[in-house]
Amino acid sequence: MTHPRAMIHSVKFVILSLLLVGCMKQTIDSLKTSTEIATGGIGCENLQSKMFDSMYSYLDQEEKTPNLKDLKFFISAKIDQIAIDQKIKDLQTLEKYKIEFNQVFEIIINESRSLKEIPDAKKLLRTLIEMEMQDQSTEGNVQLNVRMTQQMGRVKALSQTLDLNCQESAAPPISQFEEAQKSMTVGMNNVFTTAYQSCQAYNIPAITGSTPKVTGITKLSQNHPDGIGGRRVIGQLSSVQQTHPYIKVAGNVSSSTCFDVNANPLIYDYGGEPLVSNNSLNFFKNAGSGTSVLGIDCSSLISAAASAGGLRYKPGLENKAIFIRQSSEKFINAAASGFACYQNITVTPINSIKSGDIAAVYGHVVMIGRVGEDPFGFKKFTSASACNSVSSRNFDFTLVHSSATKNGMGINKYVAKDYLNEVNPDTISSVEKMRTLFTSMGQAACKAYFDGNSSTPKSSEWGIIRHKGTAACLAPKIKMAGQSCVSSCQL
Repeated sequence: MTHPRAMIHSVKFVILSLLLVGCMKQTIDSLKTSTEIATGGIGCENLQSKMFDSMYSYLDQEEKTPNLKDLKFFISAKIDQIAIDQKIKDLQTLEKYKIEFNQVFEIIINESRSLKEIPDAKKLLRTLIEMEMQDQSTEGNVQLNVRMTQQMGRVKALSQTLDLNCQESAAPPISQFEEAQKSMTVGMNNVFTTAYQSCQAYNIPAITGSTPKVTGITKLSQNHPDGIGGRRVIGQLSSVQQTHPYIKVAGNVSSSTCFDVNANPLIYDYGGEPLVSNNSLNFFKNAGSGTSVLGIDCSSLISAAASAGGLRYKPGLENKAIFIRQSSEKFINAAASGFACYQNITVTPINSIKSGDIAAVYGHVVMIGRVGEDPFGFKKFTSASACNSVSSRNFDFTLVHSSATKNGMGINKYVAKDYLNEVNPDTISSVEKMRTLFTSMGQAACKAYFDGNSSTPKSSEWGIIRHKGTAACLAPKIKMAGQSCVSSCQL
C-alpha cells in the first residue's frame, strides 16, 4: 500500500509538472534553484542565511520579483519531501512549520516592498542585504529586522519540535596562516591584478593631476536611467590601449586561464558590477545597470575587495559574493549599517588613517592606499590653533577607487591631494564631498595630535571605517574568474 504522505507528494509533483508547462522554463528553474537553496538550510544554524541566499539568487538572475504564490508551492512540496526522507510523523506540526517557513518570504518579498516602497528588483536585493546585516539606518529597516527575528524564532521552535536534521556539512576552520593573508589591502591587490589580468598593474605609481586623460572613451549624451551618472562606451579601442595607464600593461591572452583585457578594456561604468555566479565574481562578463562595456563602479570595487580579502561584515555572517551589490553610503557608518566587523576610525595623538581604511560619502567610496608619515600635513604646525588650516593640497596618501576621472579611467590609484583638487565636471560632486570628508578628518587628527585627546569623527554625510580583523570577522576569500592567471602576484 502506498504511504498517504507519499501519495500527497506524488499529487504535488503532478501539479508541479503542470505548473512547469504554464510558466517560462527559466523562471521556473530559478524558482526551483531558490527553493533548493532555502530548504537546504532546514535544521541548520544558517537557515536564515540560506533563505536570504535563495532570494539573492533569484533577484540577481531574473532581475524581477518572484511570484510568491508559486514560490510557496515549491517550498511546501520540498518540505514535504524532506519530511518523508527524515520520517517526520507529526503532520499537524509539519503543516504549521510550512506556514511559518513561507511567512518568512512574505516578509522578505511583500512586507519589505510595502514598508520601504521598493520600486524594482535591484532595490529589493539591496534591501534584503540590509535586512541580513540588520541595518538600522532607517525606521523601515528597524521594523523589518524585528519582524524577521520574531518570525525566524517561530520557524526555529517548530524545527526543534519536529527534530529536523541539518544535512549540510560544517565548513572547515580557517588556519592561522589563512587569517594572516586576509585584509582589505590584500583583497584590493587581488581584485586589481585580477581585473587587469596583470601583476604589474597594482605596482604602477599612483596617477597624479598631470597624468594625461584617457582617449578613445565616448561619453553618451543620455545619462544612466537613474538620471545621475554618465554612460560611457569605447569609441576607439586603439586610443584606449595607448593612453590608459593600466590597460597598457593589462594581460593579453597567454594561456587558457587568462582573459584578454587589452582587447576588452575595463573602463568606468556607472552602475557596472561584476557578474555573481556560484558565490564567485567575474569582471569579464557585463553585469549591473551600466552600458555593455566591461567595468565597475566605486561601491562594487570596494565591496569586491572586501570579499576577495576574506572579510566578513559581521561575526557569523558568511562572506558572500552578492554583498558587492551595495551602495557607497553603506560604508559611512559601520554601526548603523550593521557592519559589526567594522568600526568608524578613532584618531589619537599618534594614529589617524591607515592603509585599507574605507572612506565613503553619498555617491562615492574609496580605499586608502599608501599613507605617508604625516598624511594630513599638520606636523609642521606649532599648535592646535592652526588645525583649521589643514589643506588637502598638503595631504600625503593615495586613494584606490573606480571613478570617472581622466575621462572614465575606472579602477585606479590616485594621489589624494591631486584627486581632491581635480577640476572635472564628471567628478566634481564626489570630489567636493570627499574633500570635505578628508579635511574634516585631518582637522580632527590635528587637534588630537596637539591636545593629546582621541575622537571618532563622523557625520551623517561621510565617514571612514576600518575592518577589525579579528578571527570571528574573517572568512574564506571569495573567488574571482581569471584569478589563476595572476596567482603568482596574489596573496
